[in-house]
Amino acid sequence: MRKRSQSKSSLEKAAGRVEAKIAKERRRKSASRQTDKERKRGGHVLQGFFMAAAAGYGFVRTHRPGWPDIFIPRDFVGAAQGSDWVEVAVFGSLDENNITRESRIAGRVLRVLQRVDPQKLVDGSGEDMQLIIRQFGAPGDFPEDVLQEAAAAPQQVRPEELAGRRDCRELPLVTIDGVDSRDFDDAVYCRRLENGNYFLSVQIADVAHYVPLRSALEQEAFARATSIYLPDRVLPMLPCELSNGICSLNAGQDRLALACDMEYTPRGRLVSHDIYQSVIKVAQRLDYDTVNAALLDKDKAARNELAAHLPMLQDLAALQRILARKRHRRGALDFEFPELKVKLDEQGRVVDVGRRSSRLAEKMIEQAMLSANETVAEHFWRLRLPLVYRVHEGPTDERLEMLNEALAALSLEPLPAGPDLTPKAVQQLLSQVEGSEMADFVQLTALRSMSHAAYAAKQGEHFGLAAKYYCHFTSPIRRYPDLLVHRVVKQFLSGRENPALLPANPQKQLAYVEAAARQSSERELAAEEIERAAIKMKCCLFMQNKIGEIFAARVSGLTAKGLYVALPNGIEGHIPLLSLPADEYQYIEPIMLLKGRERSYTLGDEVQVRLTAVDLLERRITFEEVQA
Repeated sequence: MRKRSQSKSSLEKAAGRVEAKIAKERRRKSASRQTDKERKRGGHVLQGFFMAAAAGYGFVRTHRPGWPDIFIPRDFVGAAQGSDWVEVAVFGSLDENNITRESRIAGRVLRVLQRVDPQKLVDGSGEDMQLIIRQFGAPGDFPEDVLQEAAAAPQQVRPEELAGRRDCRELPLVTIDGVDSRDFDDAVYCRRLENGNYFLSVQIADVAHYVPLRSALEQEAFARATSIYLPDRVLPMLPCELSNGICSLNAGQDRLALACDMEYTPRGRLVSHDIYQSVIKVAQRLDYDTVNAALLDKDKAARNELAAHLPMLQDLAALQRILARKRHRRGALDFEFPELKVKLDEQGRVVDVGRRSSRLAEKMIEQAMLSANETVAEHFWRLRLPLVYRVHEGPTDERLEMLNEALAALSLEPLPAGPDLTPKAVQQLLSQVEGSEMADFVQLTALRSMSHAAYAAKQGEHFGLAAKYYCHFTSPIRRYPDLLVHRVVKQFLSGRENPALLPANPQKQLAYVEAAARQSSERELAAEEIERAAIKMKCCLFMQNKIGEIFAARVSGLTAKGLYVALPNGIEGHIPLLSLPADEYQYIEPIMLLKGRERSYTLGDEVQVRLTAVDLLERRITFEEVQA
């Protein structure tokens, strides 16, 4: 579970923002009119890096797969300089289906979107992330009307807001997050009951109370649909007055929440649950590192620091193990692919890159959130109320066929097709090869066969979790689907229609839920692409001064054009086919084997590599193999 961190007079600030917004809007309208003219003439408008030639002409390198660089004649370069991120209009009409690397395409620079100084990309000033934001159209500053509404939000819970809420301020709740987190969606409490069962309370920030439907805040949250986490900043879904202020479950502060209390048997069976509106006061903010040190490493200082909550944490850890075993029994899949964590110094420069893995504390919170999400989803499905569900379909017939071809090549039993294909069948396959030489390949191939999880207005199975009912309820500060689920929950609990929560008309409610599901799915994919690009940029910055150094690596991917390799710290790079030892290579896709007469490569092979190039603009790291 990922959780991240987020920063004259207010009149001067507001005036500056308004002036900047007006200037930006003028530039946008001017460029838009120019772009529209190009489109009316039938031209393609693209973005890319401008590469200047000494003779005055240049080329624009787009990120469209299979496209050539676009030639820019000298008279059409405009104000573009080397490395600038520009918008270019292609001359004439194009048939995109027939474009290859050898195609000859020319165009003109419409405008410079961002002046790129390669030196500023490496100085820790944040220019590298600004480039990512510009390239991918990530959200920037909030509009003025949104900021005004956020500034008007109270920063303390008012007495009149407690009506109809259960007072849980005496419950010793804690938040457990990353050390650098600044917004806290969820707080938890767990204890062992006299009957031997476990009581778990998951309390989630009541964001919907402060973000009325049809407000500027809500419309902006809908448009963004998710916070985007970059190594040096967060692009939040909501302004800081809410995300770090009144909506954040800060320790020692009264906060409004939506709660899901659950009681589990020692076998993990849910015997009762209660969903309600509450007011809470978090007793202490904890972090993953300290909790892990106390529970796993038995660190004396950490245990002393957490002494007041240690029995509760031990109960929560015990419940986590119970629920994990329960989910394993029903077939939940657990693909182990650690994320990368970038460490920056005070100047914003990359000082280290490593793998981020989940330990006990992270798993405790993850299991608690999974439990609340499943419980809320099933509860409101049984009420037949409109809801945004989180669904994950199994492999498509085509992907399953490819996976089974690979399994057959390894003399493994194929997975069943149709309704016989269950998460348990995939889980048994992964268990069968665990610890073997083919484990990495089978795990990666099985993962690639899966569909991407998405949001939907119709209930559907979550294949990866082996869950029949699932929604996102636990992160309304940073995900719009959770905020919508809260709207449904709150209106049901109040027992009356509330136009500040949901449209009154049932048909409009359904249309709203369907639109939110589509928007949330689309923005989630866009956010993931932006976050991957940001991590790649930081990896390139970390490696740029290591040209010529030799590293141990493992093959992490193969194509007909070469290998991808991963270093022990998780940084990946490419070895072009032409850089491999001379041989006649054949790529056998079903089993990801690059086979030569003298040497072959497959997933997981250990190789020695030398770093040969780092391209910051393309975010590309290139290696060559070093022969022993």
